[in-house]
Amino acid sequence: MRRKITRILVIIAAFLVVLFAALFIRALWVLERSYAHVPSPSITADLSPAGVNRGEMLFQTLCMECHGGRDGRATGKHLTEVPAFLGNFYSANLAHAEYGVHQRSDAELARTLRTGVLPGGRFSFIMSMFGSLGDADIAALLGYVRSKPPALAPGGELQPQSEASLVGELLVTVAGAGVDQAASRRVVPVPARAPTVEYGRYMARAMDCVGCHTPGFGSTAEKMLAPDAFAGGVDLVDPTGTTIWSRNITMDAGTGVGRWSLADFERAVTRGVRPDGYLVRKPMPLFSRLDHVDIEAIHRFLQTLPPVHRPNTPGGHPLKKAEPHDGPETLFVSVGCAACHGDQAPYRDRLRGAGGKSEAAIAAWILDPQSIKPGSLMPSFNRTLDRAQAEGLARYVLELVRREGSGP
Repeated sequence: MRRKITRILVIIAAFLVVLFAALFIRALWVLERSYAHVPSPSITADLSPAGVNRGEMLFQTLCMECHGGRDGRATGKHLTEVPAFLGNFYSANLAHAEYGVHQRSDAELARTLRTGVLPGGRFSFIMSMFGSLGDADIAALLGYVRSKPPALAPGGELQPQSEASLVGELLVTVAGAGVDQAASRRVVPVPARAPTVEYGRYMARAMDCVGCHTPGFGSTAEKMLAPDAFAGGVDLVDPTGTTIWSRNITMDAGTGVGRWSLADFERAVTRGVRPDGYLVRKPMPLFSRLDHVDIEAIHRFLQTLPPVHRPNTPGGHPLKKAEPHDGPETLFVSVGCAACHGDQAPYRDRLRGAGGKSEAAIAAWILDPQSIKPGSLMPSFNRTLDRAQAEGLARYVLELVRREGSGP
């Protein structure tokens, strides 16, 4: 009997070894081979003012979230929000004078956006997530790139090459990721821009809401059809390096956003503030450039989905409510400023922009940056702090700038 059990265990172990080897070989075949032969879509830059404006919204909303460097340009960075067990990932310097987007043809850039195939022929799993962008939106992005905007002013160094871990490679393989070679020949329409379910469904895919708020490693199309679509639970990493899980955004009244009004939903998405006054924490992007039509369409689409009752998993840099007696140093940490602007945090350098400004101007910026600079990626604190607290934080920020400017 013991020999029989031992034989069964050996057979199972051998099967697992063979399965692991097969998955590993497939991962190498998918990620390391050249796809230079994959055709490019027949999409060219839309240089019309409307096209460039749409492209700017898409670029600032989608591209700068990953490619935005410390200098405010698309010079790339270390993608610390990707869990370390998946590998070490960097976004490319799109503004590089020799290898940036200005040196690439419309065809090369369109192929990357539609299929994930980089100009050099390698496959990028992350870039393959943008295959849902319609032809007109890809043309708009190309139009924005060709307009030579400040975000793409040539400069910066090449970023290191991303390296997936063994676990990351296997997960990509298990998820069935790969190059959809037929995608280049498909026409992907962009629905008419209106507060409709159809346009909202498109935007939920194009903005990758479904990717971040639906668990699993399936494709965008597969996630859109999943029974737990938009129910949250995807593990990510916030700017402090703390694990955080995406939230349930189905219309479940208990665990989702079913009790939120359209105004609540719009404030959370474009101003970064939840109805309870807490910040919407990164790596959730701040979609401050989306307007009311975009938001209402997404909200209407979410209302058509079955509510999923899935409690949200606590995580991320802990936040606290501002108390009347809290000093500015305490507020800087408790309400969430330190996560982005603290020592060694990714946006620490942005504090230098406060130098030379008045306390009143900085306080106004803290309370509602979008009213001063439409499209700002900083959340609004006007439901979190009162004017006196914002002015106290302004003084604290000026002191930090003065201290760091004076050196050690």
